[in-house]
Amino acid sequence: MLLALISLLFLPADFSPTTPRWGWDAHKMVCTIAWWEMGNETKAAVSDLIDTDMGYERFMESCLWADDVRGKIKKYDRWSTAHYVNLPRGAAQFELDRDCGDTFCVVEGIIESRATLSDPRTPSAGRLEALKFLSHFVGDIHQPMHAGYGDDRGGNDTKVDVFGSPSNLHAAWDYGILERTNLTWVDYASRLFFEITDEDRANWDVLDPATWTEESFAIISKTAYNFQDGQIGEAYYTKHIHILETRIKQAGVRLANDLDRIFAELK
Repeated sequence: MLLALISLLFLPADFSPTTPRWGWDAHKMVCTIAWWEMGNETKAAVSDLIDTDMGYERFMESCLWADDVRGKIKKYDRWSTAHYVNLPRGAAQFELDRDCGDTFCVVEGIIESRATLSDPRTPSAGRLEALKFLSHFVGDIHQPMHAGYGDDRGGNDTKVDVFGSPSNLHAAWDYGILERTNLTWVDYASRLFFEITDEDRANWDVLDPATWTEESFAIISKTAYNFQDGQIGEAYYTKHIHILETRIKQAGVRLANDLDRIFAELK
């Protein structure tokens, strides 16, 4: 009952439950967990910004904005590559000059969004955009395929069957694996939130996006490509669903920590 009551507190008026996928619902899961994690003063500051947004009524919904404007509004074209970063196979670590170079990557997107949101001179409209970019990109970088190999475009060019349906490896990690849980995203977010321990929070207290990138890339390098005959099925799901769930929880906790720090410094 408690899970259900907490879940209902933040649902939009037109909420329709769906099974989760990173492109939409996993971002809402990350931001819902972050909302439950952040301090009350941070909640108030975030709410004040979201109240000025004509397009979104809830923080968790606003976390989809960076995808909503991608490729559709010219002034945001520079940000279209800030959803991911590509590393070469065999890389030992993330290197900004090598892995971003002339491409505005997700690590740079996080850094710039933080700086804009943290600057008290930034107008309210600019701070709102920075909040929405930051909240989205923190989710993106915790999806391992968003720190994947450049030679297959983060798994997009690696064709697989996901539970019998033709797809690609990136899509499998975006939504194919998550959908197998048969939970609505809000129930899933509630479950994951209550699984987070104080030990987890202490272990995940890292705000360096380069470290987040290397965590995702380690998953790519060690396990994500371990499938047979192009098949993503039950064995792969069983092995990897916990990894994806952990990344969602980490993203939520870290986003909350990031926003707590930013708004505390603005006081």
